[in-house]
Amino acid sequence: MLRTRIGLFAGALAAAVLMLAPSSGVTAASSSVSLKVMSFNIFYGGDELNLQTRQFCKDPAGCPETLDQVAAAIRASGADVVGLQEPTMNTRTIAQKLGWNYSERTSVISHYPIVDPPGANGLYVFVEPEPGKVIAIANTHLPADPYGPYEARDGATRDEVLQLENDLRVPAIQTEIRELPKLAARGIPVFLTGDFNTPSHLDWTPAVDAVRADVPYPVVWPVGKAFADAGFKDSFRQVYPNPVARPGFSWTPGSPEGEKVEVHDRIDWVLSVGPATATASSVVGEPGNPNVDIPVGPWPSDHRGVVSTFDVTPAPMPLLVAVGSRSLEQGEPLSVRFHAHGQVGERVAIVRAGGSVANAVASKSTGGIVDGTLTFATGALAPRAYQAVLVSPAGAAVSRSPFWLYAPGAVTTVSTDKSRYKVGETIVVSWTNAPGMKWDWLGVFTAGDNADNPHASTCSAGLCGNGHYLLYTYTHAAIEGSTTFGPDTALVGYRSWPLGTGTYEIRLLLDDGYRSAASSARFKIVQP
Repeated sequence: MLRTRIGLFAGALAAAVLMLAPSSGVTAASSSVSLKVMSFNIFYGGDELNLQTRQFCKDPAGCPETLDQVAAAIRASGADVVGLQEPTMNTRTIAQKLGWNYSERTSVISHYPIVDPPGANGLYVFVEPEPGKVIAIANTHLPADPYGPYEARDGATRDEVLQLENDLRVPAIQTEIRELPKLAARGIPVFLTGDFNTPSHLDWTPAVDAVRADVPYPVVWPVGKAFADAGFKDSFRQVYPNPVARPGFSWTPGSPEGEKVEVHDRIDWVLSVGPATATASSVVGEPGNPNVDIPVGPWPSDHRGVVSTFDVTPAPMPLLVAVGSRSLEQGEPLSVRFHAHGQVGERVAIVRAGGSVANAVASKSTGGIVDGTLTFATGALAPRAYQAVLVSPAGAAVSRSPFWLYAPGAVTTVSTDKSRYKVGETIVVSWTNAPGMKWDWLGVFTAGDNADNPHASTCSAGLCGNGHYLLYTYTHAAIEGSTTFGPDTALVGYRSWPLGTGTYEIRLLLDDGYRSAASSARFKIVQP
């Protein structure tokens, strides 16, 4: 649930439209396969829970044994692909423990190959259960606070709870609702994993209200209803439609952040849209709990996981080119995956960002095959933004995938457009060479306040300081970019807009954690 960072997951994803050419038909017709998809909130990177005390790990290096249990839980689930929430820079580590593939841009891991297609913009990735056949998986984590079931418990009316959900969480799912069904309409099975921080619209029914003391009234929770109206199916409720008989609670098996009077609910879901049918669904969690189907002890998180089995027909991979890494240093090899027509004369070219294929700085033939990976040397290329381009035999650009090349030793930078602002004046902030993980974020801080202080009160498992952010927004996993802090774009932290007079700085922090990658020069806000 992550209650200590107030709504830190609320940043909307950038719009993502699949700009890929249709398949050429060279791939054989798809047949159905069985696929297990898991959603798993691993609690602050998976290494901040002390398994013995079930309190925060205070070891500055973290608790690696807890991270091992995260991997053990995934193995026990039998999952093929997992959407992680709260990975806090450990997506790669967990994947490596399992011997799997990973996407830090989406916090998705899989033992099948993962392709980050151009146009997805961090909303989803392709997973390849069979060569040349794909499904799409997206992963999300909605704002935690205020939490609707707690508000209802504490006396809020149903109308007040519905207003909260419609104001806070429904806006955070609009990109998924708008874009993911477009993929499904093209025959691509789509899965959405997440900690939605809200019960399902299928769970607080009149029948449940009659038997659960912690449910004060029936509620058609808006987030689940919005997804259902957009065509998404809730896999757990497809398999277990009776919420009285199978509540499937995922919150909480015990948490350092739990409430004294807890409200238990099913807030972790695996949704699907498109050609996929849920055939089984299981809750993964601590031994001895009646909600748990797959026990793992000791349990390493404050959420239980859910894993659903689907009968799914993967779609032929669209024509595309996809870089293996969006950020490299000169001299590092660039791998480029392509899916082409398989025609003689097709090639992959490297061009400056937005450049013509006629001015390519490097080019290699696909060898007339449909699917493959090419490797390009980068030592002779100048640091800048580039694109890998799939080029047709006629010389047309079919697909483009961007990447950034930096000089060896280049660091992450954050800068503001001015050094002095008037109260209420919009602050434009830019960054370069960011890690590009799913929940990298920008925080406004009072200059020097609690910056990476190993003795700070927010210290836990080596993530120290940087806890008292004033305003924040997400980078949307962009390697380079810019955004604004202002009345319409800044998200509220411990202050509201506008900031008062004083001296400030902006820090780029990593993957919903408190570890800072860079800080801007200090700037002042003064009276007009």
